[in-house]
Amino acid sequence: MRSLERVDSLDALLAKHHVDLTAREMLRELDAALTAVPAASDTLSAGEIEFLRTHAGEGVGEVLDQWSSVAEIRARAVEIARQTVTVLADSLDVKEAAALLGIDRSVVSRRLTARTLWAFDLHGHRRIPRWQFVSDDVLPGLSTVVAAIPSTASPVSVAALMHTSQPDLGDRTPLEHLAAAADPAPVAALLESLDTW
Repeated sequence: MRSLERVDSLDALLAKHHVDLTAREMLRELDAALTAVPAASDTLSAGEIEFLRTHAGEGVGEVLDQWSSVAEIRARAVEIARQTVTVLADSLDVKEAAALLGIDRSVVSRRLTARTLWAFDLHGHRRIPRWQFVSDDVLPGLSTVVAAIPSTASPVSVAALMHTSQPDLGDRTPLEHLAAAADPAPVAALLESLDTW
């Protein structure tokens, strides 16, 4: 908690960590993410509890005794907030992406329009996730992958998929798979099914 004592506002904290967002933008995104937290069911029926105690294995009884819907909602909210902050902090604006790639901003904008580079909207401003870059270039096969991202996909869901080991990729993450210049088609297939998660 010491590092928090050195800043007196969210704007100062964002600036300290070089996050190119205003406090208002960050709070709006957190509000939207937290609003989407699904409610936990209030209780399990006596029959469901007995079934779980009998069939779910060792240690389940203790978990069931300690579970509460309030704690479940809080845990989900904390995780959603953490993921949202991570995704926002780990993204670039068009100018920053252009500087990273050593190209003009208009080229980045054209890549976004052509869907060979992916961005999400943050109140009318494009944010480009850093996971698309390796050093000062884009990941091999990125254009195939970006074309497969559903238009309704959230940046948190896309980032989670890209950083999660996948059995279909030999237990590598999609990022590791692409960085090895492997076939991007299996990663594209995973992303196409993202809306079904």
